[in-house]
Amino acid sequence: MNFIEAENLKFSYDGTNNVVDIPKLFIEKGKHTAILGHNGSGKSTLAKLLSGILLPTSGKVVVNSYDTTDESKFYDIRKSCGMVFQNPDNQIVASVVEEDVAFAPENLGIIPVRIREIVEECLFAVNMTEYSRHSTYKLSGGQKQRVAIAGILAMQPECVFFDEATAMLDPIGRKEIMSAVDRLNKELGITVVSITHYMNEAVEADRVIVMNKGEIVMDGDPVSVFSMPEELQGYGLALPQVTELFYHLEKDGYKLPRGVLHTMQAADAIENYVKGKNDARS
Repeated sequence: MNFIEAENLKFSYDGTNNVVDIPKLFIEKGKHTAILGHNGSGKSTLAKLLSGILLPTSGKVVVNSYDTTDESKFYDIRKSCGMVFQNPDNQIVASVVEEDVAFAPENLGIIPVRIREIVEECLFAVNMTEYSRHSTYKLSGGQKQRVAIAGILAMQPECVFFDEATAMLDPIGRKEIMSAVDRLNKELGITVVSITHYMNEAVEADRVIVMNKGEIVMDGDPVSVFSMPEELQGYGLALPQVTELFYHLEKDGYKLPRGVLHTMQAADAIENYVKGKNDARS
């Protein structure tokens, strides 16, 4: 089942040059989709179009059965999709963690007893329960981003977009956020669309879309996409570290498989390769 569908989607900021030009695209409900592309490829603009923040210059986007150009459905679309941006300071509005998470449900007119339940549920979902009464300005970057995610979850969306949400974080902060993203998707069943330039994050998605000059140029599961290193590099993208290692080993004459994405997979593949070489000598 598709949660978002787009057809003949075009968008231009200046009315002449399309920064997004996609004949057809769908985002499957309950899946984690990663969108990759070099700077200026149109990936963030696409995310805003698919979430209803921007409206198409031409074409159509349907979110959870609602046409994004239908003004009477704006409220329903906003409830269906949330967006977590690159800088959490731009989304945090209160000085105390639990007050920030409560901001959205309060403005939606939810009764106080239920607001308390929502705040507790959302902070638990991002592993920030123990920080509920902490000052937001004293949190680390990763903790602030998790509070921003909790604030989006408080609106109870079915889909969350992450627009370079880990770009300003250190490796520990990135790990915290990716753990939270995985939990939202796998345990809570929330549809996740992540815009990232970190390949090691993209390998954890169910599907990888690569954009170039506003168009989709690659689309598939992580193994199939990252099994084409030359094409990815041609679009100005790096490879996951393990995949890049195997790519260089292959160029040096080692017959190792493509599409290896994780460390333990790499260890097993190398072990099997060495074992095969030893057996051949016996």
